[in-house]
Amino acid sequence: MSVDFNAIELFSGAGGLSIGLEKAGFQVQLANEIEKDFAATFSFNHPAARMINADIHEIDFSSEVKKLGCGKIHLVSGGPPCQGFSTVGSKNKRDPRNSLFQEYLRAVSEIEPDYILFENVSGFKKLYEGDIYGSLISELSQLGYKTSGGILEASNFGLPQFRQRTIVIGWRHDRPEVALPEPTHFDQLGLFAGKAKVTLIEAISDLPEIESGGSADQYGLQPLTEYQNAMRFGCLALTEHNSAKHGEKMREILSLIPPGGSIEDLPQRLRPKGYFKNTYARLVPHKPSPTITRNFGTPSSSRCVHPFQNRALSTREGARLQGFPDRHVFLGAKTSKNLQVGNAVPPIFGEIIAREIIQSLTGNRLRQAV
Repeated sequence: MSVDFNAIELFSGAGGLSIGLEKAGFQVQLANEIEKDFAATFSFNHPAARMINADIHEIDFSSEVKKLGCGKIHLVSGGPPCQGFSTVGSKNKRDPRNSLFQEYLRAVSEIEPDYILFENVSGFKKLYEGDIYGSLISELSQLGYKTSGGILEASNFGLPQFRQRTIVIGWRHDRPEVALPEPTHFDQLGLFAGKAKVTLIEAISDLPEIESGGSADQYGLQPLTEYQNAMRFGCLALTEHNSAKHGEKMREILSLIPPGGSIEDLPQRLRPKGYFKNTYARLVPHKPSPTITRNFGTPSSSRCVHPFQNRALSTREGARLQGFPDRHVFLGAKTSKNLQVGNAVPPIFGEIIAREIIQSLTGNRLRQAV
């Protein structure tokens, strides 16, 4: 597919959102990420994009766009770090990380793209009676953008994971309108056209069995599902399929967790004094996984134990559930790689929204704002 549209991604992380944008037809020309390992991973997998590994406060985007020499920037995408907005934790309205969305707005004002894509955790829209979300919409309006926004569920679009994100699409007043995409995958197929949601086992069943502390660099099996085919496309060697090495006590704990079970299935002698009910918990194979977090390689974290094997998920299994293709290379230590995977925006969000924007840009569809 020929690429006619230019994008800039802010807070890019390991490049999940950019994978989707480029699959849809955008060329990511410039990216910004403050974390060194994240930026290195992005650059390795997106060599055509210029990466600025620096604090966003220090970047003059007007100047950087001129340096690119690529002409019009059609899209600015990305989402500020979400810890302050998360539905888990202190929910501190004055968390300084919450002000980073003002830097996103500054970048938009300096770049003046035709379209913007803003993403964040679902809590960004819900918390503080919608004050922060309302402020974002109001300030985008002052910059000359109409908007369409809401909360999207990733499993509704073919990701084998339940993961909700707040999505805001904006367009300049003189550009065609864009609406949020409609779901394509459903829990139950009835009269509506669509596909069944992709399950965890449909995403990872072709990956070889490994033990605690083990790894594998060959697939062994041919792809067994459409999703596996897509993830393995163009990739011959298996990478990052490795498990953390669990201690003797942890191995005993894992051996006693039944299918679909959790810490509440363990004898009292193996339970800590305080715990959450979804820790030391096996994943359920025949439905999408719960939301992947940065700690998906740690059994004591929220449900992340392999459905059948006595270990937590491997880095590659976590990446599969996030929608990273197997050819995507992660740089840094294993803890950093898992953090990059867990914090990523699934590529599917970039792809489905970018397709809506391109359809509007090319006049293939007339949509109404909501």
